Amino acid sequence: MTGEGSFPKLIRDEDPWQGLTVLNSVHIRVWRWDSGRLTAVISGPGARTKGGYEEAFALLRTDYPHDTVDLFHHHPGDWIDMAFYAALTQADDGSVTRTQIPGDTLAQRLGPSLYATEDPEDESAGWGGP
Repeated sequence: MTGEGSFPKLIRDEDPWQGLTVLNSVHIRVWRWDSGRLTAVISGPGARTKGGYEEAFALLRTDYPHDTVDLFHHHPGDWIDMAFYAALTQADDGSVTRTQIPGDTLAQRLGPSLYATEDPEDESAGWGGP
């Protein structure tokens, strides 16, 4: 069930992501790999609120209980903030570590649908910064 070439299939593109408490006005995109693994990208400044990443992990475990989910954050750029992409990793204690990555690294993994569904208000050059 992969998409074009060897890329996963985009199965969800929801903006805003409904049913959130901490994550107000967050865009979610989810890709499915053949192996039962998902890659999810949450976008928007609301994701960076206190508890936002933890809530995203919890909601994804509820929405996709039989899949393993790799979660990433895209912070769209604007006239104040630089855009960035980050890999999110949740530890056993529930804490989340954010590691910035180049947007192109994630695009190589997910294919053209990453940038095609990116937030239109992102004013960064090169779709997502570094």
